[in-house]
Amino acid sequence: MGMQAVEKLETKSLPQQWWCMLLVTPGKEQHARDSFHRYGVQAYWPNYHSFLRSTLPLRERRRTDCRSVIPGYLFVPALPTEMLWDITQRIPGAGHALLNFSGGVATLKEESIDVIRAIEGGMHTLVPGKSLHNFKTGDKVRFVDDLQGRWPPGRISGAVRDGRITVEVRVMGRMVPFQVFPHQIGRFA
Repeated sequence: MGMQAVEKLETKSLPQQWWCMLLVTPGKEQHARDSFHRYGVQAYWPNYHSFLRSTLPLRERRRTDCRSVIPGYLFVPALPTEMLWDITQRIPGAGHALLNFSGGVATLKEESIDVIRAIEGGMHTLVPGKSLHNFKTGDKVRFVDDLQGRWPPGRISGAVRDGRITVEVRVMGRMVPFQVFPHQIGRFA
């Protein structure tokens, strides 16, 4: 059983409407996603491009850096448990899948992934530097892109230098940090 068996099993028998969240070493999300792709498993890493300031000559300044919207997490289709553990153990930096209260692999619906994609899309908009906002640490907020209210409200846990705000949301029994711009969140009433 080589990689060919894994690829055939993944593409023919797995439903694509359910996803699971994998813990990944922060900063290694892109490498883990690429490794899953090499094994024939679709993996989704919500990220955005951040332009780096540099003292290099003008022609070399336009370098981008990919940053994670949800640091330390990766999403893969809900695979049969043994297959998920087998592939995950082969990938450096990949941890384990989040489990539900009964000990099984916790899953997200495609609609929840669509909300994450909308948040990711909002991160690709140009924001003119730091924007003024009146959010404070501990404020309860919701995602503006979540029109149907699929995600629970989160709490602001801090700010990042480039104007992003860290919002922690309780998902599958743990606090998951999202890094978003102020225009992507609103107060929870």
